[in-house]
Amino acid sequence: MQSYTTYKQLIAKTVILSLLSSLAIAFLYGMYIKKRAIDDLARTDARKTSRMAFEALYSAMEKGWSKQDLNAIILRLNNVEPQMRINAYRSPIVASLFGEIPNDKKIREQDPFVMKAMKGEEILTGDEEIRYLYPIVVKQQCITCHTNAHVGEINGVIDVRFPVENLKISLSTMINSFIIFFIFFTIVIFAILYFRLNALLVQPLKEFITLIQEIISKNDMAKRVSLKTKILEVKNIENYFNKMLDSIQDYYEKLQELSDRDYLTGLYNRRKFEEFLSYEIKRSIRHHHKFTILMIDLDNFKYINDTYGHASGDLVLKEVTEIFATNLRNADILARLGGDEFAVLLPETPYENGYTVVEKLRSRLEATPISLMFDQITLTASFGIAEYPEQGENIESLLTGSDLAMYKAKRSGKNTIARADQSDQEMAAEIQKKGEFLRRAIDEDRIEPFIQPIYNVQTGELFGYEVLARIRDGKRYIAAGQFIEVAESLGFAAKIDEIILTKGLRLREEKRWWDRRFFFNLSTKSLFGGEYVDLIRSHYERNPGASDNTGITIEILEREAIHNVNGLMEIIESMKKIGISFALDDFGSGFSSFVYLKYFDTDFVKIDGEFVKNIAVNEKDRIFVKHINQIAQEFGKQTVAEYVEDEETLEILKEIGVDYAQGYHFGRPKLLE
Repeated sequence: MQSYTTYKQLIAKTVILSLLSSLAIAFLYGMYIKKRAIDDLARTDARKTSRMAFEALYSAMEKGWSKQDLNAIILRLNNVEPQMRINAYRSPIVASLFGEIPNDKKIREQDPFVMKAMKGEEILTGDEEIRYLYPIVVKQQCITCHTNAHVGEINGVIDVRFPVENLKISLSTMINSFIIFFIFFTIVIFAILYFRLNALLVQPLKEFITLIQEIISKNDMAKRVSLKTKILEVKNIENYFNKMLDSIQDYYEKLQELSDRDYLTGLYNRRKFEEFLSYEIKRSIRHHHKFTILMIDLDNFKYINDTYGHASGDLVLKEVTEIFATNLRNADILARLGGDEFAVLLPETPYENGYTVVEKLRSRLEATPISLMFDQITLTASFGIAEYPEQGENIESLLTGSDLAMYKAKRSGKNTIARADQSDQEMAAEIQKKGEFLRRAIDEDRIEPFIQPIYNVQTGELFGYEVLARIRDGKRYIAAGQFIEVAESLGFAAKIDEIILTKGLRLREEKRWWDRRFFFNLSTKSLFGGEYVDLIRSHYERNPGASDNTGITIEILEREAIHNVNGLMEIIESMKKIGISFALDDFGSGFSSFVYLKYFDTDFVKIDGEFVKNIAVNEKDRIFVKHINQIAQEFGKQTVAEYVEDEETLEILKEIGVDYAQGYHFGRPKLLE
């Protein structure tokens, strides 16, 4: 197991290493100074002493002094500095002319240094004691007395000895040595610190930054950081960063799954189903084969939700998913488009074979009882078939054809299979008629905003309004529920949303209702395709204070949110930056609602009115509302109860702690002229 050191330990080790290095350098430099003293200073001092001794002897010899006089001079020279000894040795030439001095011949023949000096070499030797041998070279003036010598020969040797500790180093040498040592020591310390920190800290961090950049550029959440380091803190950074990547990867995979699949059933959602359908069209064009798509709508599913509750309805959807999945091939694509609507793509399957598959699904569903609480129910569905390319050659026409066939099956008595062919134009004509009605309403500016008040449950004060779409048809107004599905299928929803948003903002501006929050129902398709951010931003810019405390809230439906979770999260984040808030509408209609509390940064949760309207008489609905309110508030969301139609319901909501409420008890939607 690899051991790691802490940053403090690294600093301590580096300081100790630097100290040891500096001591070693100081020792080596001291040895260098000592050697220099011996080699340079000792040589200089010894040469001066030798020259003075020679000059003293030479001066005596010029006066004709005897050997005893010369010895006396040498003795006096030695007495001047007791620790220094000076000797003079005659060469054989001088000895032959003036006679030998006792022991001269023996030393001259036995001492190797004297023998070398007699040949003309300057000798400097010794560590504890410096011995300098200075050869006396014959010059022209010497021949006067030394008649048997020649210029350049050696007449003798001056031998100077003194202890090393007597050497004196100059102040300049000491100061220069200290400066040089300090500079060199500083350089060494910083070099050690630089290379140690660079290797153990800087390089791992640079490697860490490079890996982060690579992860970001390639969006590779599966990559992990592995640093070559022995520093514990750096290793901890690696470990915690990898754990963070694990969490991000898990979060990303969940978001990806939410983006592609229905959270409740695990089936593909509409967006992913349309991707598979687009791919299959291209493949069919390339290989010249047919395929079939099925549109399935469960019969009387609303009765199950109303009778047994939404939780039981969710269980039924899971059971139906299991029945369909076990009776399809591995290559078949099963998707939940929303609510109780399913779709199936049967690759390389013409109508005749597709009909066999549909009949199998229909009969198995009808024959499989589903247990609910203490009861068992039998469920049926209406099936619509569309074949490529007979019913359409693109995604829109195929989906429209299968939808028409499914509606045809419902009108035929349900639990049936239908195919939309060219002879069956009834439903297409009806949809076309409604589409023409919508188109004229838009062109003639007959789309009007109605507002319904929202009150604070605890204080009874007016909080804001929900803005609802209505179509003016003569003296009557048509509610959105009667035309919204056709508007969405024919692509009019975005235009209607834009009209309602524009007129609603204009109304708020004219009335200067800055203290009242406005809630708008915008479809997610409108959010992706419209310029609604610019409309609201310009509203805020024209009216300072329009977004203070209260402002604009956009409501999101769960059934629409599941189709593009990632994209919707980005839109919410960008719009919240300019003061727009969001609400989850019809919350609780499916238990997958609770997932969106985690992933969507919304401010309000609007509790589905199907739960609220019966809480005074239905204990189960009261429990649902209570827990939805508690969970939402624990997530930091404010709650709005819909369908509040009497005082008793309002009192129960007040006890539960719901923040706001709307419904006929407070007022019906109305048009303000």
